[in-house]
Amino acid sequence: MSFLRLGALWALPLVLIPIVIHLIHRRRHPTAPWAAMMFLRRATQARRGPAKLRRWLILAVRTLVVAAVVFALARPLSSGMFGVAASRVVSGAPSVVVLDRSASMQRRTESGLTHQAAALQRVAETLRTLGTQRVVLIDSVSVTPIELADVDALTDPQLTGGAASAADVPKMLRAAMQYLMDHDHSVADVWVCSDGQMNDWRPDAESWGRVAQAARTLGDGVRLHLVDVADDPRVNTSVVLTRQRVIDTGSAKELAVSVLVERQDDASVVVPLRLVVGGVTQSFEVQVNDGRGELIDARVPVPEDQDVIYGQVSIPADVNAADDDWFFVAAADQDRPIGLATESPCLALEVAADVLGNVVAAQGGAGQGSRLQQPGQLSGGMACLIWQGQLPVGDDAAAVARFLESGGSVVFFPPFDVDRGVEFQGVRWAQWTRGAVRQASFDQWELPIAASCSLDGQMVQLAEIGEGELWIGKVRVGGGAAWFCGADVIDPDSLFVKDGLVLYGLMSEALDASPLQIAGDGGIVAGTDDRRLQTGADPLSATADIETLLAGDEAIGMPLGHGAGVFAKRHSAESAPRLVAINRPAAESDRRTIADSQLQELLGDVRWNRVVLRGPQADSGGGLVHEIWGAIWVMMIIGMLCEAWLTLPGRTRGESRWF
Repeated sequence: MSFLRLGALWALPLVLIPIVIHLIHRRRHPTAPWAAMMFLRRATQARRGPAKLRRWLILAVRTLVVAAVVFALARPLSSGMFGVAASRVVSGAPSVVVLDRSASMQRRTESGLTHQAAALQRVAETLRTLGTQRVVLIDSVSVTPIELADVDALTDPQLTGGAASAADVPKMLRAAMQYLMDHDHSVADVWVCSDGQMNDWRPDAESWGRVAQAARTLGDGVRLHLVDVADDPRVNTSVVLTRQRVIDTGSAKELAVSVLVERQDDASVVVPLRLVVGGVTQSFEVQVNDGRGELIDARVPVPEDQDVIYGQVSIPADVNAADDDWFFVAAADQDRPIGLATESPCLALEVAADVLGNVVAAQGGAGQGSRLQQPGQLSGGMACLIWQGQLPVGDDAAAVARFLESGGSVVFFPPFDVDRGVEFQGVRWAQWTRGAVRQASFDQWELPIAASCSLDGQMVQLAEIGEGELWIGKVRVGGGAAWFCGADVIDPDSLFVKDGLVLYGLMSEALDASPLQIAGDGGIVAGTDDRRLQTGADPLSATADIETLLAGDEAIGMPLGHGAGVFAKRHSAESAPRLVAINRPAAESDRRTIADSQLQELLGDVRWNRVVLRGPQADSGGGLVHEIWGAIWVMMIIGMLCEAWLTLPGRTRGESRWF
């Protein structure tokens, strides 16, 4: 139990008043020996026990009534695990609300509230009950501390509306810790509204270490309260457009789309699919078995005079409307964009990249200190980067790391001469072994390798060569992954290049793992640091003339890049518009959540608790703490009635009444 007015508890010594009055009352009637009273005293000895018990009960009830008055004035709270939070908030500590606005949080409860709205309402009502005056919001869109005017601002849709982008919970928690350190708050409560989805909590992110370090610096005064709505058993279905292209047959143009539909059960069902292109709707049916169904290269005619086609695919609305639509832009029969940065001529990499996707410029000119086309920067339209040579350093390393953090994939191949002093993400090239043919394997392929470079560092082992030597490894970085392969891709006569199966398999796996490519031609994954939304040759900056052609409900009032839809940008009234489609990360439909054991490991010494709102509790408008002063007043009234009953004079045995 905690109290809103702790100062009122200083009045607890007043409970001694009835005892003091009782003692004073006894001293007012001194006893004196009197022979005639001895016989009367013996006569009443048998009734003395009950009378004494009654007097003690009356004294106890009066004391409890005074205590109840003091407790009621202190405004007690039945707060359970949040009792400490209540007293700390009331004592002047700030309340920091960390809000996950991602697509997975838009799943609805049975009453129609989204998980985000339900959790936020409960936290807002809790802070309102506590009477807190200082509320700081850190949401997944801005990731910037915003000091709110009052608690009611938490329900402002401009600040807390649902977004299509994923959340970065460790980044938000780091911002919260940094705010507390910058403002010298060693005591604070952080309320995290999130569904615990793996894609948003990113347990592999390096920033968790900095969160734990900042928490240790602040000490035991900082506590986390994780508020979530329990997932209900209703089945959710999601849709992802995996590929779209415009095919010119000579006599007509057709749009070919491939769609993936996923359900959260194993039932065999037919899901209706709606394809909208240029205001015309086409209907299809997708057979879903074991939770997965695909529509491959469904074709619809498009007007001959349209060079750029845009539209959306939709499935019927269900428990999460945020993953029932996918927007697209199709301009030509283009493949996934792959960037090449090679230190030595590598025809094998060029051919593989051209076969698997569309090669985009990534490498700078000769004589530059940076290997990249623009120092410290990677193209936002790239899904995968193939890097051959010494591992990136300086600005290149920072650019590649940012690309990986945003969800991109990178495949590294070694240079002819390695430098063991250079490392990237804790991995370095070790040494070459040439001339000795050894057996290597990757996935289901096995092949002889005559030249390979070993790897040093902590990574997931994917393949080995010879006597247990690490040959291919993988490292997770943010939302993306980096593959390190020690094969020789420089020599066109090498067995690895001539066979080609492992090379194509590795590059294909990297492409498939990149969420950046899933948006398709001209597509952008919401929330990623895509250069096409900011600067460069293909900008969609906030200062440009932006027109919304198609958009979901959450895109209204949302910063550009965080709402799903199709948008057109013009440099001027005379210029042709440039279209771009923005969609949620496909991983937002993944139901995997972070376990308490993982949270304990990530948060370290940070004190935290987790509450899951279930059933009617999730839909109620009440907070997580409740005042119980009303119950105290009821107890006080009952106590006064008991005291009055105990003080009633008893009837004398044998007494007769005349009427």
